[in-house]
Amino acid sequence: MPADSERPGEPGGFLGPVEPGEGTWTQLRLYTEVPPRLLSRRLKTLLVVLALALALFLTARHAIERSAAAAPPSPLLPFPSQSTRFGYGGPLPAGEDSFALSLTVHNSGAGQVEVLGVSQGYRGLSVLVGGWLPQAVQPGQTVSLRIGLKVTDCSAAPADAGMPFLDVTLRNTRAMETTSQILGDSYARDLSAALHATCDAPDNRTAATSSGSPDKPVR
Repeated sequence: MPADSERPGEPGGFLGPVEPGEGTWTQLRLYTEVPPRLLSRRLKTLLVVLALALALFLTARHAIERSAAAAPPSPLLPFPSQSTRFGYGGPLPAGEDSFALSLTVHNSGAGQVEVLGVSQGYRGLSVLVGGWLPQAVQPGQTVSLRIGLKVTDCSAAPADAGMPFLDVTLRNTRAMETTSQILGDSYARDLSAALHATCDAPDNRTAATSSGSPDKPVR
C-alpha cells in the first residue's frame, strides 16, 4: 500500500463528495403565483384622496385663521342719534286725530338704525305712530312715519306751540337712546293751528279766573 494513502476514518484522511443515496433527490419547484397584496389598488387610491383632502382642509383653515388674525377690527358704529336726521314732512289728513304729520327719518350711518318709539312732552296730547314699530332705516335710506297727535285734555294742552318737540327712541348695534327733535317753525305753526281749531270752543278750554276788584297789595 502506498504511504500517502490513508484509510477512511483515520485522522488526516480525505473524504470525497458525499453522493446522495437512492431516493433522496428533491424536485425543484417554481412558484408562478403572485403573492397577495396587502392593499388593493382601489384602497390605495382612496387613501391618497383622503390624504390630499386632509392636506387641503388644513391648508385652508390655516389661511383663514391667518387672514382673520391679520384683518383689522371692524370700526365702531356711531351712536344712533349721531347718524340719524329728522325732518318735518308736512301735515297729513288727520282723520280721527286732532293733527297728523309726516316725520322723515334719514340714516346717514353705515349700519341699520331702528325707530322704537315716538312721544312728546305735553300732558294734554297723545301720540300714535301709524304702521308698526320698530321701523328699520337702512344705511343711506329715508323713511316717512305718520305721527298722529290727539288732544285728550285742552286744559293741559298748550294754547300755542312755540317750540314743540318730539322724543324719538332709536337703536343700533352700539346703543339705544332717546333724542329730542325740534322740527322747526312750520311744524310749530301747523300744530298751533290744529290746537286752536280743537280747543278754542268755550267748552273745551278752562277759562282763566278773573276778579272785578283791583289786586290788593301783598303784606
